[in-house]
Amino acid sequence: MTTGTSRTRRARVRRKNYRIDVAQLERSRRILGTRTETETIRRALDLVVDEAALVEALHRFVLKGRGHIENVDARR
Repeated sequence: MTTGTSRTRRARVRRKNYRIDVAQLERSRRILGTRTETETIRRALDLVVDEAALVEALHRFVLKGRGHIENVDARR
């Protein structure tokens, strides 16, 4: 889902320094399959943005159905 959102806008890249849990960063790097720490952080931020977009879309979907979601499998 990152193809349309964060990469279409012109990225402003700036050097930043953070205190970060190295073990958590390494674990995230392995899970995401990224090669560098910077790539890991960028990918994790993309995931947060994508998740927020999914939550918003789901919220709009539920509102459109006025909160009623029918289990179509239950009708069989």
